[in-house]
Amino acid sequence: MNAFDLKTFRYAGLSIMTVAVLSCGAALLTSAKADSPREDQTRYGLASGNGPLNTLLIHGQPTTPKIAGNSALFVQKIAESGNTDVVLLTSVGGQACDAQYSILQVTPNGIKTPTPFFGNCSTAKPSISGSKVTLEFPHNTGKYVTTPAEVDVYDLATGILTKNGKNIPAACKLDDGVCQG
Repeated sequence: MNAFDLKTFRYAGLSIMTVAVLSCGAALLTSAKADSPREDQTRYGLASGNGPLNTLLIHGQPTTPKIAGNSALFVQKIAESGNTDVVLLTSVGGQACDAQYSILQVTPNGIKTPTPFFGNCSTAKPSISGSKVTLEFPHNTGKYVTTPAEVDVYDLATGILTKNGKNIPAACKLDDGVCQG
């Protein structure tokens, strides 16, 4: 191999390595963002629980009203209904309460008033049937709290939230202008 071939080989190797490193870095950044429980993409921008003091941001902007989680705010888009994206917010708690949930509707004009944070401090996964979002919570026996099993249903069409079949307030009460989880 002459000097010219060696120099060309080094440049080609360096170029290939640079492209490989950049490609891997881009893939890692993309998957980290997509796998973050604190963020999810809506049709109207990225919904993120990474705002100051665990507040919700949509497309990088604070929501009105402000919505805040306890130790963290997880965000999961769970459905689309017409021009509305349905987002499940999870306020991660501490030792006494693992998590509480709120349902938020995101529209092209902003957000609708979120539900109050609800649940019995145990973990639940949403199921969706028609316009109803259901979360079933098992009996929770913890170190600091014991709560009975609970089934919460939110009707997207009417905005009614029920706990074990009984209506409960469907709009989050604000504490100093913030819907607290």
